[in-house]
Amino acid sequence: MSSMQLMTHTPTAWLWRVAMSSVVALALSACGGGGGNSGDPVLGGGDPGTVVKVADLVVSLDKESVPSTGAEVVAVTVMAVDANRAGLANVPVSFAIDSGGTVSPAGTVTSAEGKILATAEIGNDPSKRTITITASASGINKTASFAVVDPVITVPKADKLTMVLDKPSVGNSGSDAVTATVTAVGAGGNVVVGIPVSFSVDTGTVAPNGTQTDARGEVTAAVKIGADKSNRLITVTATSGSLEFSASFLVNGAKLSATALPALPAPGQVGSKVEFRLSDVNQSAMPGVAVNISAPGLPSATGSTNANGVYVYEYTAPTTPGPIDITALAGGAKIVQTVTVPSGTSTVPPVTVAVTSASLSASPDVVPVNEASAPTANRAEIRALFFGAGNVPVKNIRVRFDRDGDANAVPGSLNSGTSLVYSDAVGAAVTSYVPGVRPSPTNGVTIRACWDYNDFAEGLCPNAVRATLTVVSDPISITIGTNELILTSTNTLNYIKQFVLQVVDAAGNPKADVQITPSIDLLGYYKGRYMWDAASSTWLVGVDRLDTGAHVTADSRNGLYVPYCQNEDGQGNPKARNGVIDAGEDINSNAQLDPRKSDVSISMVNGGKTDANGNAVLKIEYAKSVASWVAFRIQASALGVLSPPAIYDGVLPFVGSAVKSADIAPAFVFSPYGVRGYMNDNNGLTCRSAN
Repeated sequence: MSSMQLMTHTPTAWLWRVAMSSVVALALSACGGGGGNSGDPVLGGGDPGTVVKVADLVVSLDKESVPSTGAEVVAVTVMAVDANRAGLANVPVSFAIDSGGTVSPAGTVTSAEGKILATAEIGNDPSKRTITITASASGINKTASFAVVDPVITVPKADKLTMVLDKPSVGNSGSDAVTATVTAVGAGGNVVVGIPVSFSVDTGTVAPNGTQTDARGEVTAAVKIGADKSNRLITVTATSGSLEFSASFLVNGAKLSATALPALPAPGQVGSKVEFRLSDVNQSAMPGVAVNISAPGLPSATGSTNANGVYVYEYTAPTTPGPIDITALAGGAKIVQTVTVPSGTSTVPPVTVAVTSASLSASPDVVPVNEASAPTANRAEIRALFFGAGNVPVKNIRVRFDRDGDANAVPGSLNSGTSLVYSDAVGAAVTSYVPGVRPSPTNGVTIRACWDYNDFAEGLCPNAVRATLTVVSDPISITIGTNELILTSTNTLNYIKQFVLQVVDAAGNPKADVQITPSIDLLGYYKGRYMWDAASSTWLVGVDRLDTGAHVTADSRNGLYVPYCQNEDGQGNPKARNGVIDAGEDINSNAQLDPRKSDVSISMVNGGKTDANGNAVLKIEYAKSVASWVAFRIQASALGVLSPPAIYDGVLPFVGSAVKSADIAPAFVFSPYGVRGYMNDNNGLTCRSAN
C-alpha cells in the first residue's frame, strides 16, 4: 500500500474530509441549493443571504457638444441600478471611447450612491464628428454620445472709436511718420479687446501695426506722406463695422522762392523773367510739381518745376510804370514777387528800416559739375536774408551777387548776373549759382552778396556777406587702412591680410563704382631666426652672428635690430624692378633675386570697384613661412582720382598665437633669406651672405 493510500485511511485525513464536506454544504445552502451556477453575483452590502443583481447602467453627459478647439471636457456620470432603480455600490465599471477621444475615470467601482464619474475629451483630432462613450458592468453595456462642433466665435462690440495722432504736423521730407492710435470703447467707458479695425487715408500711405485692438483696446498705424511733398492736410480714418473716426494732420515744408531778373524792368522790356524755385523742408528741390502763375495785366502761365525744382516765368514788361505782383502757386506753397516798372527817374524807394542781421547761404553747399551736354542741370540756390530789430524781415534791400574775385578761377555763373536783386517780403534776395565743367577745391567757390539800402553802382560793395560751396566731379582722394586681424587661407598654409580703400570727392562724400588698381612692391627682406625664451614664454627673433656664431636677440631698447637688406632687384629702386638679374644685383650670390616677387600676391576682394560707401577691399596673401621677414609697400590708385595713390608700408604680419607655444615652433622660425649676419650692419656684410 502506498504512502498516499495509507494517509487517506488515517483518522486525521478522515476528519479533514468531513470538515471540507461541511464547508461545501454550507456554501451550497447559501447559494440556494447545491450544484450549478446561479449567474446572480452578490453585490454591495446587505444581507449575505440576499442576491443583488445589476439590472441596468445609466450613462449621462453634462453637454451634448463641445467646440473643436479642445478647450472643453465632457463630464460623464454612470450609475449602476437594480431592478427597483436603486443605486448599487462597489460595482466594477469599465469605460471605452471611440473616434479618437479620450476618457479618464475617477475610479474603478461605483460609490455608495451607485455612481462613478469620468471626463471625456476630443483628443488631438479637431475635426467635426460624433464621439461615443461606452460604460460596461456585469455584462451590461450602455453608451452616450456627444458632438464635436465648430467653436462659436463671439465678436466683441464697441460703442465708439477714438483716435489720437502723436503730432499735429509733419515735414514734407517723406521720411517722417505720424502714429495714429485708435482705442475701442464699450459700455461704461471700458476698453474693448479684439475689435477689428481698418485704416485708410485720403492721401499718403498708411501701415497698420495690427488688425484688431490689443489687450489695452488699442491698435496703431504709421502714416507717411508718400511721394506727394505738397503742403496739405492728410486725414486718417479708422473703421470698425459701422463705427468710424477720423483725424487730420498738416504736411508742411514746401516753399517757393523767387528771383526777378531784372527786378526793375524797363517799360516794354522783352525777355523779363522771374525764376521760381520750389524746395522741401530740407531745401531739396521738388521736381515735377505743377506751377500756376498769375499777374494783373500779364498772361497767366502753367507748367512744372524742372529737375532742380525751378520754373521760369518769362514776360514782357508793361509800358505803364508801377509795381506788378506776380503770384506763383506750387506744391501748396505761394509766393508773390513784386517787380516795378520805373517811371522816369523814380525807383523803388530807399529802405528806412535798419538791418540788424544779414546772412548768405548756399543750398546745397556741395554741387556736382555740369556736363557740356547739360550745362545748367546742376545748380545751388544762393539766398541772402535781411532782418531788422525784433527779427522782422526787411524788404527792398538792394543786393548784387558776385564771385568775390574768383580766387580759384573755378568756372561757373550766377543767374542774376550783375543785376540788382531786391529782397522780398520775407527779407530774402535769391539767385542761383550754376557750376561749370570743372570741380573746385573744398569750399573753393566764394559767393559774395553786396547790399545797401538804396541802389548802388556796379563795382561798389557798400556792405557784404559771403558763403562758400564746393563743386565736385571725379573723386579726388583715396586712402588705405586696415585692422588688427590676420586671416588664414582655406588650405591653412597661407596668411591673408586685408586692407580697405576709401575714395571720396572734394567735399568728403564717398564715391561709388570707382575702379581700383592695386600693386605691391617688396622693399626688402630680413635675416635671422626665432628662439624660445622661457622667461617671456615667447619665441623671440634674433640673428646668428657671422663672426662668433652666437645668437643675438633683437632688442630695440638696446639699439639692436634684425639685419635688413634691400630688394636686390633694382637695389631699392622700384622703377628698376624688371625681374631680371642685372649686373651687380645678386648681392648674396645665390643665383636669384631676393625677396622673390612671388613671395606675396595682391588682389581685390569682390571685384575692383568701390561700393556705395566709397569703400573697396584688397588682400595680400603669402606663405606663413615668410611672415615677419619681408618689408612691403602697397600702392592703390583709382581711375579718375586726382590725388596721388594711397600707400601702405609694412612688414608681413603673423598671428600672435604663433609665437606662444614652446612645443610648436612658428612656421617662420627661420628666415628664408638666411639666418646669419651682423646686428646694425652698416657695411653690407650681412646682405652679401646667403646664409
